[in-house]
Amino acid sequence: MKEKAFSKFLRRQVLLIGLLYMGDYLFFFFEQNYFNTFLDHVLLLPELYISVMVSLSATMGLIIMIVWGIISDNTRSKYGRRRPYLLLGVVAGIAMMFYGLSLNYYLCLIIDVLIIGIASNAFLVAERSLIPDTVEIGKRGRANGIINSISYIGLIIGVAFLLLGNELFGIPDPRPGATGTIITQEGHFILLSVGGFVFALVGSIGFLFIKEKPVSELPEKKKFFGELKHTFNIAELKSHKEFYKILIAFVIFHSGISSIMPFLFIYIFDQGLTTLQLLTGIAIAFPVVFIATIYLGRLSDKFGRKRFVPISMIIVSIGFLIMPFSSGNYILFMIGLPFVLVAVLSLVTPLNAWSQDLLPEDKRGKFTGILNIVTTVSQIIGSFAGGIVATFFGIPWIFLLGPVFFLASIPLFLKVKETVKI
Repeated sequence: MKEKAFSKFLRRQVLLIGLLYMGDYLFFFFEQNYFNTFLDHVLLLPELYISVMVSLSATMGLIIMIVWGIISDNTRSKYGRRRPYLLLGVVAGIAMMFYGLSLNYYLCLIIDVLIIGIASNAFLVAERSLIPDTVEIGKRGRANGIINSISYIGLIIGVAFLLLGNELFGIPDPRPGATGTIITQEGHFILLSVGGFVFALVGSIGFLFIKEKPVSELPEKKKFFGELKHTFNIAELKSHKEFYKILIAFVIFHSGISSIMPFLFIYIFDQGLTTLQLLTGIAIAFPVVFIATIYLGRLSDKFGRKRFVPISMIIVSIGFLIMPFSSGNYILFMIGLPFVLVAVLSLVTPLNAWSQDLLPEDKRGKFTGILNIVTTVSQIIGSFAGGIVATFFGIPWIFLLGPVFFLASIPLFLKVKETVKI
C-alpha cells in the first residue's frame, strides 16, 4: 500500500495532538508518583491510605470516562464536540497545584478522586477521540507514531524531575528507625505545580488551535440515558464484536506491561546506579524507543496492523529474558532496558491505531471510554501477578511475566480483522 503524504493541515493537527499527549504523560506521571509520596512523605500515612486513594481514583476513571464519552459524542457547540472538554485540563492542572498544599487526607481524596478524576477524564476522552475523528485510517499508524514520540518528551521530563526531585528536595527521613530520604512538602508543591501548569497550558493550546469537523457534518445527537443504557445491550455488543475482540487481546497484552511498571523504577534504583549512569541509560534507550515508535506506525499503515504484531512481541520478549540476569551487570542492563521500554512504549503504536480503526464513527467518545477498561483491568491482573512473583522470587524475576502475557495475547490479536486494505 502506497503511503499518502500528510497535508500541511494534518501535520499541524498531529503535532497539536502530540502536544496534548505530552502534557497528559507528564501530568499522570506526577499524579501516579508524587500524589502517593505526598501521603507517605508529608502526611506520614500508612500504605493502606495510598491503596484506598489509588483504587477510588481508578474506579472514578472507569465510570466517568464512559459518561464523558457519551456527552462529547453528542456535543454540538460552536467550538466543536471535543475541544470544549480540553479546557477541563485547566481545572485538573490547578487542582494538582492545590494538592501540594493539602494537609488533610480527605482533602487529598476530594482533589484526586473527584476534581481531578472528573476533569482529567473529560480531557482524556476528548484527546483520544481526536485521532480517529481527524485522521483517516491509511495515515493513522504514522499519526500515532508521531503523537506517541512527542508524548515521550513528557515522560522524559517526568523521569528527569523524579531524579532531580530527590536530589534537590530530598531530606533524611525523620521517622524513628527509618532510613533513606523523603521529599518535603515544599518540594512536592513545586513539582506538582510544574505538572499542573503544563497540563493546563496544553489544554488551553488544544482548545484554541485544534480544528474539528463542522457541526453540520456530524451525525444526529442522541439522548444521554438512551446511549448509556444501549452500552450494555447484547445487540450492541454483538454489532461491535471486532472491537471487543481487540479489547480482550489488549487487556492480556497490557497486563504484561502492568506486571512490570509498578516495580520497574524500584528495580532500576535497586541497581545502585549513579545519576550519570541512569541518564546514560536513558540517553541510549530513548532514541531506540523513538525510532521503533515511528517505524512501527509507518509499517502498520503500509502492511497492515496485525502483520508485525507477533514478531515485534517475540523480539521484545528476548530483552525481557535478559533483565533478571542484569542485576549487578551494567552491560546486560543497558542491553535489556531498550527492549523493555520499546515493549512498554512503542508496541502500543500499531495497536492503538488498530483499536481506533474499530471505534464506531458516531460513538467514538463512548467506545474510547469503554476501551479505558483495558488500563483498569490490566492493572489489577498485572500488579497482582507481579506482586506475587516479586514477593516469592524477587523483583528481578517479574520480567519473565511480560513475555508470558505478550505471547498469550498474539493468538487473540490475530483473530481481530485487519482494518487496513493492502
